Amino acid sequence: MSFLDKAKEMAQQARSRAGEMAEKAGPSAAKGLDAAKSRLDKATGGKYHDKLENVSNKVEGLLKRDQRPGGPEAS
Repeated sequence: MSFLDKAKEMAQQARSRAGEMAEKAGPSAAKGLDAAKSRLDKATGGKYHDKLENVSNKVEGLLKRDQRPGGPEAS
């Protein structure tokens, strides 16, 4: 087995494990995002509410996309 073949195999293993970890962390990330959004909104007195909602929706969309079977490649 050449060095390149071994490197490809190790990269594939890392990719697989990263996907598993991302699936487990997704729900926690969404909760953290909501908490951060609420605190920022409160700290700014609602001045940036629309922008915070927009960013939050985009990030949540990415999290949901990555949690689907097959991950982002399935899109």
